Amino acid sequence: MRGWASPFSVPTGLFIRDYLLKHGEGYAQEIWRALKKERAKLGLSVSSYNTFYNNYIRILRKLGLITEVRREPSSRPYLKQRVYFKITPGCENDPRWRAPQAALHPTTRLGKHRYKKLRRYAEAKSISVREAYNELYGS
Repeated sequence: MRGWASPFSVPTGLFIRDYLLKHGEGYAQEIWRALKKERAKLGLSVSSYNTFYNNYIRILRKLGLITEVRREPSSRPYLKQRVYFKITPGCENDPRWRAPQAALHPTTRLGKHRYKKLRRYAEAKSISVREAYNELYGS
């Protein structure tokens, strides 16, 4: 069972927030390893590091919930630098931590069938899907 499907685990966005609150700062792989270890205790699997980075770290940066603090050169020349992040001041209790993907892309909450209906509605009115979403569901 994936971590998001378990009623006993903390949503990944909240796990990241709590990790950064506890440690002050951290780099993506360090946070991912801590998440993996925590979920393993519950018998849950975790997505790959690349999926974690793309679905959480990048989105949290776009939302402005985390800020780059510093970069450390890699111990090996062929590896990327470590980028450390902290919570952006004032964003500690932001509700977007619970579902950052949905905060950035609200249509992800619709599911496959409602999204298809929304897309057909947008096409019939010759407007974008985002405009149709705002028209039907509010911003």
